[in-house]
Formats: sequence, structure tokens, C-alpha cells
Amino acid sequence: MKIKSILLLSLAALLVAVMPSCRDNGKATAEGSATSATSEIKEIKEVQGRGLERIDKLPEAPTGNVVDQAGLLSQADVTQITQLAVELDSLKLAQVAVVTVNDLEGKDALACATDISNKWGVGHKESNDGITILVKPKTEQSKGEAAIATGKGMEKILTNEVCQLIIDQEMIPEFKKNDYGKAIKEALDKIKEILALHSESKLEISD
Repeated sequence: MKIKSILLLSLAALLVAVMPSCRDNGKATAEGSATSATSEIKEIKEVQGRGLERIDKLPEAPTGNVVDQAGLLSQADVTQITQLAVELDSLKLAQVAVVTVNDLEGKDALACATDISNKWGVGHKESNDGITILVKPKTEQSKGEAAIATGKGMEKILTNEVCQLIIDQEMIPEFKKNDYGKAIKEALDKIKEILALHSESKLEISD
């Protein structure tokens, strides 16, 4: 009986010693699972956040007239395009912004150009004469695209049909040569010609 009692006491002591360890191991396992789940949720949110940012993000408003996000233009191109834009502005014909992007993220090119124009506030408030030229180069995964978005004050002169003609006749031939700078300059030259003629005709009518 005495031996049996000693054995029972030893067994009880062993159980007391082991149980905290089991509890600790169980707690550690639970904490590990919770940490892992939290980490996975955080990672999913980060990925989702990056996706939303990629879709919704538009180029920031420039300090000049040109944002070459896609790296299609030489410094000489930027200088010449800026000069043309400044000339159009100084003649009070239009306020121009030019932007190149690598990806439209599934958006329509004209809608994207319009969004950028609105975000940047292209055009003078009193005349709403903004013109935003957007270019996305051709890649192995997608076709090249271009759009010309105009403010309300330009819509009767640079209609959608006229803008598409400028893209088709002035820009696309140069795109085929991978000369994006010349494509944009040709478009601006044509826009200047059209707006100048319209301005002259208005003066003649008023006279």
C-alpha cells in the first residue's frame, strides 16, 4: 500500500509538471496561428491596395507642359513641344498639356486623357480652352494608343472627328517610325493651324 501511495504521488507530481508545458505549447501554437493569419491578411490588403493605387493613379500635375512618364521623348523633343505649347498659350489659342504613359490600366485612352485634363486643370477658366494629348506606346502585350481631350471651349472647333483625323494623319505615321516626339509636334502644328484659322475668321466676322 505504501509503495502504491508513493507511485500515485509521483504520478500526480509528474502530471502537474507536464500540464503547464502543454498549456504553454498550446498557447504558443494558437499565437503562432493568429500571427500567421494576421500576416496573411495584411499581405492581402497590401496587394489589394497596390492594385487600387495602380488602377486609380494618374500622373501628378506637371510644373511644365510635358510629362513623359513612358520615357518616349528626348530632351530636345520636350523643349520643342514645350515651345509649341507656350506659343499656343501666348497667342491665346489654347492651353496644352502632353503626357505619355506606359499603361492605360484597361481605361479608354480618351477617357484617361480627359481624367488627366480635369485633374491637372488644363485650360483657362474663362475660356475652358484646354487640350491634353495622351500617348501610350505599343508593347508586346498591347497596341499603341493616342487621344486628344479638349475643354468645352474647344469642342466646336476641335471636334472628336477632327481630333481623330489629327491622330490618324499626323501622329500615326510617325508612331510607325517610333518617332513619338515628331508625332506630338506634328499634332500641335496642325492644332495651331486650325485654331489660328478659326481665330482669324472670328476677327473677320467681327470687323
